[in-house]
Amino acid sequence: MKPLAGTRIVDLSRYAPGPYGSLVCAALGAEVIKVEAPGDGDPLRQMDAQAFARLNQGKKSVVLDLKTEDGAAELRRLLATARVVMESFRPGVMARLGLDYASLRTSAPEIIYVSISGYGQSGPSAMRAGHDVNYMASAGALDGVVRPLPIQFADFAAGGLYAVVAILAALMDGTGRYIDLSMHEGVLSLSRLSAGDGEGVLSDTLSGRYPNYAVYATKDGGALSVGALEPKFWEAFCAVVERPDWVALGGDPGLRPDVAELIQTRTRDVWEELFREADACVEVVRTAKEAFAHPRTTHRGQTLDDFQLPFGLPRTVLGKAPALGEHTAEILGALG
Repeated sequence: MKPLAGTRIVDLSRYAPGPYGSLVCAALGAEVIKVEAPGDGDPLRQMDAQAFARLNQGKKSVVLDLKTEDGAAELRRLLATARVVMESFRPGVMARLGLDYASLRTSAPEIIYVSISGYGQSGPSAMRAGHDVNYMASAGALDGVVRPLPIQFADFAAGGLYAVVAILAALMDGTGRYIDLSMHEGVLSLSRLSAGDGEGVLSDTLSGRYPNYAVYATKDGGALSVGALEPKFWEAFCAVVERPDWVALGGDPGLRPDVAELIQTRTRDVWEELFREADACVEVVRTAKEAFAHPRTTHRGQTLDDFQLPFGLPRTVLGKAPALGEHTAEILGALG
């Protein structure tokens, strides 16, 4: 039940997008070799050791200095044994090292080469630096938001998961290819329904403008999410808050301040208890730590430190993230 067993992935990417993609591949059975620079390795090791540990479970670490001829030569030998290569350098870096797709495809025609970047390998913004919040902003996903979202959608969804989809598709047809993956474009693809043109209904309905689909602050500084789009759910909401006169006003923006005022009269936990048995599409807003400790999460076997895929596959034990260069001798030694 490990569909990528026997697939070797050499991952030169750093921080979050590429490492998340290769983490998913590792959970699917791939052997992931993480190539890091001498010294500190992946900068995420120093920036956030916990995030690094979670993103790099079950991988092997090899240290190579790609700025030297010997290091680049060793990487070429390693890539000759790989089916997939992942990198996230700025456009042109791998070409200068003689390690780009064009340089490798002659000797390895079946290689699947994934380049993850902010704005793609070409275009007016190709060399522009950025991080998740920038790609989200430039793609229109933060319109009306006053602070970064707590989940990095550009990194993990538009970057890492889209890379996995591309890799799986390439492996299915058995051909090598170059994948130019732009996180900005990935967010754009996720934003199509929210890009209203003046006639879109869904984008307006889910904007938080209306009382039946919004997030409200509670008395204690918490928050309550209301997703009562359908009339039956909104009616159930109105019954719990004891305002039957609101039933016909679910789509009236003018009611939203009144609902907000009412929700602020009670704490988050009180509202959670009141809506516990109600079929109203209402949930309290939890922190990530609270979400992982909730019975609905633990029942499904998910934990903070044990990465699992929601694909219905048997449980995978990936183990810990590697120490810097832990597998250098093992991997390079096997190359002779």
